[in-house]
Amino acid sequence: KVGFLGSTEGVSAVAEILSDYPDVPLVAYMPNLSWVEDDEQQSYLDAFRELVLPQTEVLVGSHQTLTDFLLPDWDNERPASPRELAVAAGEHGTRYVLVTSVPLPDQFMDNVLASPQGAITGEKFERFEVSFVGAGDTLSAALASLLASGADLTAAVGEALAFLDQALDAGFRPGMGNVIPDRFFWALPPGEEGEEG
Repeated sequence: KVGFLGSTEGVSAVAEILSDYPDVPLVAYMPNLSWVEDDEQQSYLDAFRELVLPQTEVLVGSHQTLTDFLLPDWDNERPASPRELAVAAGEHGTRYVLVTSVPLPDQFMDNVLASPQGAITGEKFERFEVSFVGAGDTLSAALASLLASGADLTAAVGEALAFLDQALDAGFRPGMGNVIPDRFFWALPPGEEGEEG
């Protein structure tokens, strides 16, 4: 599993290591990089597209982030579908995309695993009213762990999404910033669930 790799040089170094393990399925997470300066961001995305995507089994990211990354010239009023994102990723060698936070007309968000042939599976979850940091990393790490333990991709996606939903539900705010998913929600004794501190 790879997430943000820090720099173009970091992408290159990791891609070289990945090429030594072509039989190990790679889960790659693409976070929102709007905080990175434009020139640096573009060179990072170009390197990731050229060096990491061809080795990626499943690309994970939010609907908006993957649209900006894979279809930067998208100007249709209709949002890109998960299948269209999968087609764009497939042009670079990626087999599947797991698109999160696909907007729905009600208070729900869709999360869809898709291939260039279409949607495969997914789960709808109620929209949280807070901002999280680490949700995508939590989901992609859970998915990679399940795949590494031999789970089928469709089952692994369902289980990883359920894990993320529970981790977000148990999330906590350590300071005054965003909420962090609690990946150890399952380890709390029953009496301590939801307690502060």
